[in-house]
This record gives sequence, structure tokens and C-alpha cells, in this order.
Amino acid sequence: MNNNPTYFEALRWASLFIDEHGGDENAPQILIMDTMEWTRTELIMHYRERLRPEQWIWFQKAINRVTKGEPVQYITNKANFFGREFYVDQRVLIPRVETEELIEEILKKNKNDGRNLRVLDIGTGSGDIAITLKLERPDWQITATDISTDALNVAKENAQRHEAVIDFKNGSLFEAVQGLKFDLIVSNPPYIAENERSEMDQSVLDFEPSIALFAQDNGLFWYKQIADQLNEYLNSTGQLFCEIGYQQGPPLGRYFKEKEYIKTVDIIKDLSQHDRILWAKMK
Repeated sequence: MNNNPTYFEALRWASLFIDEHGGDENAPQILIMDTMEWTRTELIMHYRERLRPEQWIWFQKAINRVTKGEPVQYITNKANFFGREFYVDQRVLIPRVETEELIEEILKKNKNDGRNLRVLDIGTGSGDIAITLKLERPDWQITATDISTDALNVAKENAQRHEAVIDFKNGSLFEAVQGLKFDLIVSNPPYIAENERSEMDQSVLDFEPSIALFAQDNGLFWYKQIADQLNEYLNSTGQLFCEIGYQQGPPLGRYFKEKEYIKTVDIIKDLSQHDRILWAKMK
């Protein structure tokens, strides 16, 4: 194209380019809608307008990144979670829709009744869980930890954008909260077993941080660490919520039930009827 294309022409070019080179066929529209902050309807309304020169250059580079497997969320630095927009880059995992079900379960079991719960989010990543809980339950006091200072920097940026007051701390598991007790602990830790690499999407392996994905002991390592120390950090009537892998319900259920200080253990299924959430309540 000699002249800068219209949005319609640019999308057609991108579609043909992706057909030839591979990549997410939905990416071209998402790239434009996210960068222009348009709805799909608004995009259609602008179909006949021409891209500015710098837009066309950026769009071609972005489509090249798409064909190399890079997730569109890392290209636009935007990911939607629980109806809100979060900043993401390769320092953190991209929030998943399955994790929204974890939020919903926490909110369902803890109504907005004005209680000032003390909450700990272990392995906060982008901060999506901690920030969402704070916005949905403003009375809660939320602490969020992560072993990665890079991830914490992203989480802090998101908290600032959403004007959510979170106490961020650097450390693995409970390292940064020694001597503190909480009413509710939530974690979406690394839970993929090393032998499951071959089953994973290549773009996840290539672009998302492995420290946030993989765990030893068939993916159970961090859950067991949490279970072993739960009595020290959870109040006597406290609750634990963890996102888990779809095959991890039975072994984790058995492990947590062995702990004499835990009264109730429940494995909750997601909308696809896969084991997705571990809920444990203290005696």
C-alpha cells in the first residue's frame, strides 16, 4: 500500500498476513480497539478512516509480534479482569478468566457486611486479585506479597491506577508477614508440573514468566508449603482460598484434611466442571 490504509484495509492486510505466517486471528481487531479505546461498533464506524503514519508503522510491527506468538495483552499492555483493565507486561502472568471464579467464590462466602477483614494475597503478580478484592470490599485491609520485585512494581502501578490501597511486601510465601495473622488468605501460586510443559501453549512458554507457572512435586509444592504453615498465619475462624489445577483436587484435598487445625476442606469446580478452587476453613 502506497498510502496509509484505512482501518478496514489494515485489518484485511493483517488477516492475510496472519493466515500466511500464523498467529491469533482475533489479534488485529483487539490491537486497534485497545489502542484506540474503541468498542467493536466504534471500530466499524471508523472503518473508512485512514491510519496516521505512526499508527500504521506501529500496527505492522504489532502484527509481526503476533505472528511470533506474543500474546496481544503484552503488545497492548492491557488485560481485562473482573470488568477492569490492568497493566501487564512480561514481568507478570496475564490474568485468566478462571481466576475471576476464585474472586466470585471469595465474595460469595464473605458478604459485604462491613467487616474489616485482614486479607493476605500470596504471589500477587499483577495485583489483579488483591486490587479486585479491595475494590469490591473497600473495608478489607489487604496485604499482597510476591517473591518478584518486578511483579510487585507492576502490581503497585495497577493499584495506583485503580486507587486501591494495598500493603505490598516482597518475599516468598509468608516471609514478609512474619508474626502477622489474617482472616482470609488467597493464593494463585505456580501449580503446573514440569512434565506438563509439552501440553502447554507455546506462547505461554515463550513469553510468560516461568517462575509464576511451574512448581515441584507435580505442581503441589507451594500448596503444601501453605498448608504446613497455615496455623501460624490464619486466625482461628479464618479461610483459605487457592486456585488449583484441574487434576490437583484429590491429592490436595487429602493433604489439607490431614492437618488437625483445619476443620473444613472443599474442592470447588469451575464453570467447565473442572476442579478449580480449594477452600479450607480453620476450626
